[in-house]
Amino acid sequence: MIKLAWVLPTVLAVLSVEVSFRTGLAIPIPFLIIVVCVVIAGSMGGQRSGLISGLIASLFVFNSYLVGYGPASLTGSLLQVALGSVLFTLLGTLLGRLREQRDTGMQALRHREKTLETSLTEEIVEKNRQVTMVAESEARLKTAIRIARIGLFSYEKSTGTCTFCSDQYAAHFGLMPDEYIIKTSGHSPDLSHIHADDRHIIESAIARLNDGEDQVYEYRALHPDHGIRYISEIVEPVIDESGKVIANIGTSIDLTELRLAETRLRQSQRIEAVGTLTGGVAHDFNNLLAIILGNLELCLEIDRKEDWKDLIETAIDATNRGAGLTRNLLSFSRRAHLEPKRLNLNHNVQNTMSWCARVLPKTINIETSLQAGLWDVEVDETSIETSIINILLNARDAMPEGGKVTIETANMRIGEEYLLEWGEDIDPGRYVMLAISDTGHGIPAEKLEHVFEPFVTDKGVGRGSGLGLSMVHGFIKQSGGAIRIYSEVGVGTTFKLYFKASTQALVPSKREPHKQFHSPSEQTEILLAEDEIEVLLILKRILVNAGYSVTTAATGDKALEIFNADPRFDLLLTDIVMPGSLQGPALAKAIRLIDPNFPCIFLSGYASEATVHGNGLKPTDIRLMKPVSRQELLTAVSKTLSSVNQRN
Repeated sequence: MIKLAWVLPTVLAVLSVEVSFRTGLAIPIPFLIIVVCVVIAGSMGGQRSGLISGLIASLFVFNSYLVGYGPASLTGSLLQVALGSVLFTLLGTLLGRLREQRDTGMQALRHREKTLETSLTEEIVEKNRQVTMVAESEARLKTAIRIARIGLFSYEKSTGTCTFCSDQYAAHFGLMPDEYIIKTSGHSPDLSHIHADDRHIIESAIARLNDGEDQVYEYRALHPDHGIRYISEIVEPVIDESGKVIANIGTSIDLTELRLAETRLRQSQRIEAVGTLTGGVAHDFNNLLAIILGNLELCLEIDRKEDWKDLIETAIDATNRGAGLTRNLLSFSRRAHLEPKRLNLNHNVQNTMSWCARVLPKTINIETSLQAGLWDVEVDETSIETSIINILLNARDAMPEGGKVTIETANMRIGEEYLLEWGEDIDPGRYVMLAISDTGHGIPAEKLEHVFEPFVTDKGVGRGSGLGLSMVHGFIKQSGGAIRIYSEVGVGTTFKLYFKASTQALVPSKREPHKQFHSPSEQTEILLAEDEIEVLLILKRILVNAGYSVTTAATGDKALEIFNADPRFDLLLTDIVMPGSLQGPALAKAIRLIDPNFPCIFLSGYASEATVHGNGLKPTDIRLMKPVSRQELLTAVSKTLSSVNQRN
């Protein structure tokens, strides 16, 4: 763009010189003035303005040459005139170009400055926005931490100094942050605010953190005002570029309310479970008592004692079922001691059928399909028969209007593909299957996976403990077998029990005849301690009828008093749990302080053999589980006394 304003000085200068020449006026150094004007035009107007001014000045010089005006150095010759013209043109052009370059540079500089200013402004705005967001986020985090009651803390490893402790963290221990920092800093911190039994948890966690391991742990803190508090902490080590642990940072939360709520829930569940169990056990025992009572009443109505045998045996069987029920209850609380022996399940099914026929309603038909040549198994006989009964009773409850139960046995070879499908942790090989099917209402799919859980029952209150199938499942698992259940609503349910086939031949087992125990050759004195009077009288009568002399005591204290007064006795027969200061084991130990080898037999209605072992008594002592049959009692007494005689 031509800036004409800067060409005008040159034009005016040329015109002024021309006018002065024509009018005879003298202008000092006119050519210098023209040069200055060309310089001004180029410097201020740019390249084109300088070029035009230079051309105008060149024409003026050439004109001056023609008219003979000007210094001789410029007009003296044509060459000099040409040189002057070129100088004027170049001077204006070069100065103009320099001006334009300067203007372009300044314009670019101003644009760059404006761009930088805009960018800087935007960056400042963004930084301010980020600072605001961080502040808001930090405020929200602090609010969340305060609401969640999360504690924060950090420790420097090299000095063991607590470098940060939040108010909430210190509040776990009833302290202020600065108090906590002073109390716990150092390589040997004061842990008096931690429960003495849990301090090893902290010490172990610190050691693992120093090795670079994340830690999650819980301990009990001692609050000066609120007592024991349950604190959970998550701590991570801070590791530098060299892989060295330099600090530990952690969070904490007070779980006291949660732990107390869990305790209350467990207590509530325990009460509910006990209520369910009480009603169910009462129901099961009432069935057994009904059998016993009914058969004994029939004995009173029948004059011929020869006809009593079947009735009495049925009552005895029901009593044994009751003993099995108590064993199953005890095995629910702890793994029972099973006594596996070789059996043929066909025989056990037949034995069970003779009992079930008396308790199942006539509207339910029982059919059996027992495979001939069934392989033998090694299981606990009482538990297998109890399992059959439990499944049959569930079938009965599933068919209130009547129906059909089918019991089937079969030899099977189970391959790994079946075990993978079942998810059972047993070995492939030969198994005996016992299947029990009913035509009842079936079990919905959503309930099927819970049927083996304890206290799961659809029966009303007092109509079952909800433990039957749980006991079956536990027995089969403990026996190394498997159980499968198939059910369809409206069609029925099938339980399939699988037992590992025995590799040895069956030794036929028969019900032992009612043994006659003869009186000892010499009068034997037995000290009997039992707090249940009816049980005491029955035991005494059995022993006296067998020819023993029996002295009784209702407590351990009374029994020891009798023994100290006259230690003539040959045997102690004592209940394990009795009222008073002396339980059965303590009574035996007191007597053995006088006679270290004194023989003892223990009776218990509880499951724990450890009850005896835990008191340091001899492992050779005989322990009998109530109810005790006449045969079991007299066999134990005879065996114990025979052992004493052999030692003597």
